[in-house]
Amino acid sequence: MTIDKIAAAPSKTWTFFDDGWHEGNVPIMGVRTHATWLGSVVFDGGRAFEGVSPDLDLHFIRVNNSATHLALKPVVDQETWMALAEEGMRHFDRDAALYIRPMYWAETGGPGGGVRFDPETTNWCLTMYEAP
Repeated sequence: MTIDKIAAAPSKTWTFFDDGWHEGNVPIMGVRTHATWLGSVVFDGGRAFEGVSPDLDLHFIRVNNSATHLALKPVVDQETWMALAEEGMRHFDRDAALYIRPMYWAETGGPGGGVRFDPETTNWCLTMYEAP
């Protein structure tokens, strides 16, 4: 892989990031992002299939709880996660089998460097892709 090339998504993929929907394997982190370096990231994974998405609300509750437990700042409320998921699913066929992955991560380290991060730099995205 060259520096100007991101690997193609292996299946149809849509991501909500930086206030909009983007198709494909969207670059969401850089080499200096704290999460890239030290793993300050949480995610959860839900499914949609045959026109239903069972327990999706519980996955969004869980990712927000996980963010809190890791000392990240969960900045997306339950209603917003659900609305974005419904909006994102419209990019796919109604019966498509989807993996739906909300994520939070820390962008920068905290005072003193090292493994500490600044929870005020928490960033997030919602990715969904075909996963039959």
